[in-house]
Amino acid sequence: MTLLIVTPMHNEADNVDGIVETLRAQTWQDFDWVVVDDGSTDGTAQALARADVEGRARVFSKQNDGGLIGGSAYTSWRFGVAHGFTLGDYTHVMKLDADVRLAPDYLARVVPAATGDVGISGGVIVSPGMVEQKVHVPGPVKLYTRAAWEATTGMPSAVGFDVLDEMAVAEAGLRTVVDTGARFELARAIGASEGRVHGRFRNGRMCRWTGYSFPYFLLHAARYAGRSPRVVGSLAMLWGYARAGRGPYAPELRRAHARSHHRKLRAMVRNPLRFWSDTYRL
Repeated sequence: MTLLIVTPMHNEADNVDGIVETLRAQTWQDFDWVVVDDGSTDGTAQALARADVEGRARVFSKQNDGGLIGGSAYTSWRFGVAHGFTLGDYTHVMKLDADVRLAPDYLARVVPAATGDVGISGGVIVSPGMVEQKVHVPGPVKLYTRAAWEATTGMPSAVGFDVLDEMAVAEAGLRTVVDTGARFELARAIGASEGRVHGRFRNGRMCRWTGYSFPYFLLHAARYAGRSPRVVGSLAMLWGYARAGRGPYAPELRRAHARSHHRKLRAMVRNPLRFWSDTYRL
């Protein structure tokens, strides 16, 4: 198995040392690393050159084209994959954000797990206050087989890609697997690379674009209401949902995602404690 890791970076100078160290510490080293400097203005490329003393990263540069709301992280990631695939043949490809800090055995666990009918694999966030559902691979660490990647190539590069990609992969007959023993932390609050309020607004938009019904969205928003900034963040999430419109994604992917919500709601109603344990408890 060979892995192409692509890290989009926009003004990540403060996170460069951490991502270099987390990759240096991995027990599984059969990977190549591509970094896309997405129009950084804070010296990200220079910081990377100082930190990456082994010269592990292959760096490509591009202009930023729309910010996170405009899907620049996914545009940059796909840009890096396209350039990386020309460097060699890979069985797997991974989006790894600059603020991620992987446990040393992370790649050793999740890469072998993505084989056969498993198209996406990943672990769980263990940073305090950032725990997410353990039935979904978080966007900062999305790992795909080559076949799973190809199943997503027709999707737009937009907010919500890392949610509906699992629906597209399922349509191709491939599963998503989460290894709760494969753990990682984030150097900042999830979704807060452009500020926490901006992140909540973006989260609300993502929910609308990916097919959240309003009742399910309210349950989702209630879970975030306990995280700072509570009041302003909650209002920003509601505003993001209200202002989003239908979004760019195919209706069949949105409907498939909505059906997954219905299954979760039924499970929650039948046994709330078991649902919480199965979905969130580590």
